Amino acid sequence: MTVRWRLTLVATIVFGVAFAAAAWGLVTVVHDNLVSGIKETNEQELALLANQLEQGTPVDDLRPQYVDVCVQRPNGECEYVGTGVAVPRNPPAGYRQDQRVVETEGGRVTLVAQRSLAEVDSAVSNLKTVMWFAVPALIALVGAAVWFLAGRALRPVEVIRSEAEAITGSTLDRRVPEPRAKDEVGRLARTMNAMLDRLETSSQKQRQFVSDASHELRSPIASIRTNLEVALRHQDQADWPAIAERALADDARLDVMVSDLLDLARLDEYEELAPLESLPDVDLDELLLEEKLRLHRSVIDTTQVSAGRVHGRREQLARVARNLIDNADRHATSRVDVSLQTHADTVTFTVDDDGRGIAVDDRAKVFERFTRLDDGRARDEGGLGLGLSMVKAIVEGHGGTVAIDDAPIGGARFTVTLPAA
Repeated sequence: MTVRWRLTLVATIVFGVAFAAAAWGLVTVVHDNLVSGIKETNEQELALLANQLEQGTPVDDLRPQYVDVCVQRPNGECEYVGTGVAVPRNPPAGYRQDQRVVETEGGRVTLVAQRSLAEVDSAVSNLKTVMWFAVPALIALVGAAVWFLAGRALRPVEVIRSEAEAITGSTLDRRVPEPRAKDEVGRLARTMNAMLDRLETSSQKQRQFVSDASHELRSPIASIRTNLEVALRHQDQADWPAIAERALADDARLDVMVSDLLDLARLDEYEELAPLESLPDVDLDELLLEEKLRLHRSVIDTTQVSAGRVHGRREQLARVARNLIDNADRHATSRVDVSLQTHADTVTFTVDDDGRGIAVDDRAKVFERFTRLDDGRARDEGGLGLGLSMVKAIVEGHGGTVAIDDAPIGGARFTVTLPAA
């Protein structure tokens, strides 16, 4: 059964039970109220007659107005007053009977008032007849209303479903219609469109990634093939050791490119399974000092590195430190300064160089994949342009930020800010 059918069925059953219970309660209340009215009339009549007897009025002069009354003597005889209708000692079916004892000069007297319940039965019967027609009609009306309203409410969902079913990997630019109402269906449509935006962006990045990676990898492969083809055509003149060295150099470059691509793909596919607070502590100062020892470069100044600890993955944070220091070392003229400071809830480290710096318009571009500025292409010896994009991805994955400014020593300053442990 569809949601529309289920809603209609449940609503109809619930309202049917409720209406039936309400109708039964209404009939019961009306019957009790009418009977209570007759009882009240009987008691008022008896009170009036009792007052007359207590004041000395003879029984024959009693004149009831609304009910049939008899005066029952102590010996059990009953004298009828009013209409003269017989009032039996026990009320017959269809009658309401009430009694009242009065002490008169002639002795104890029992007044018995009786009134027919025919009017009550007639009124209740008419009400039941109305209920027999009204309750089913109301239930049917509610069912029809629920069916209509459910269909109207779910119609946008079906439109969204149909449009979503038609969207494929090649038509990620399509979007589902968004209702103007700001209800659950509208929020669902906007959420799906936001998801489609992310999927389209991810798909574009993947296609761009494959295209750029293919373009970059063709260069070393083509170089290896060209060297080997030339050497085979001129085997007697080929310097095979030199050819092997060039092939190994291109192979090493190719290996670095593939490793970078794999690392970047892992960052894209990685999903945070645990909060940063649950990850082990990492001493950033140790990572920065280890990178200086790795390079064995005296131009790298780490005297401003103080203690700093964050939550994270050591191998990824080591990649951040390595990429930034390698980048600064390649572009520096004669000096690289590294500093690390811990504040109240953040740890900040900077890497400065005294090179040419990075223009303001280019500072956002350098974090994009496969981006190498003209100067970088000349000096990076064919780098793939993934180092800084990896830095940005890792830092943001650890809840931090990375920014570029002018360094006090003349070049570029990279500033990384991470939550402190």
